[in-house]
Amino acid sequence: MSFELTLWAASVMPLDFDERIRAARAGGFTATSLFPFEVRRAEDAGITTAEIRDCFESAGVRIAVVDPLARWLPTWRRPQLPPGAPASGDFEAEELFAMSKALGADLLSVLAPFDPRVEPEAGAVAFASLCDHAAEHGLRLQLEFIAGTGIPDLASAWEIVRLADRPNGGMLIDSWHFFRSTPDFALLSSVPAERVFALQLGDAPALPNEELAYESLHSRRLPGEGELSLTRFLRALPGEQLPALSGPEVFSDRLWARYQAEELGERLAETTRALFAGRV
Repeated sequence: MSFELTLWAASVMPLDFDERIRAARAGGFTATSLFPFEVRRAEDAGITTAEIRDCFESAGVRIAVVDPLARWLPTWRRPQLPPGAPASGDFEAEELFAMSKALGADLLSVLAPFDPRVEPEAGAVAFASLCDHAAEHGLRLQLEFIAGTGIPDLASAWEIVRLADRPNGGMLIDSWHFFRSTPDFALLSSVPAERVFALQLGDAPALPNEELAYESLHSRRLPGEGELSLTRFLRALPGEQLPALSGPEVFSDRLWARYQAEELGERLAETTRALFAGRV
């Protein structure tokens, strides 16, 4: 399987950058993502983006993705969020384009957590324009659907990407959001493989026993340690190969309290690799 095992920032969110590098190395991850708010926080503390990039790359872990850009639709309104919320949305596109370039990332995630339901045609116009702007900076954009938001499911995201029809515009697919929205395996298999830029893998109970937003940000489970049909999900992905950037995204208070950095990296990698191996 030709892909980079990617340590999505959500899985190690409480860890500082040095601890994340230790987690990544322990698990054999070669790529990672960063949240814009934590890059800004580091800059406020006097750490430049060049220094952040050098810190990761020197350890053999490249920053592949900046995740997310939430302020791109005309319906966006500033949310009331604490400073450390992972989807903090008060970043202009130009700021994140510059941040991505400085960090060495060529991929930026795009979502709509603070918008009403996005009509596909209007969403496609906005996404196409954003893709064209990103292309001027040598960047690709991946649209992520988030259950319960303006782009809530795979069908909505794919219609926007399809209508926008930009070579640098694709999708990020998260297994948790796939199952917690409208899981359409036939549609998943029909999406052109080249339009799925990245994959996030996490598990959960078959049915939610908590409010969705809370479960999403606090109590996901390691791949294979829940009840979601992840093997079926992985086998339904289009193409013979996994997306180029594939790895765990597991927001979990329990895991963060239980494991130190190296152990956390090892567990994330071990459980994810076991699921990936079952795809073939």
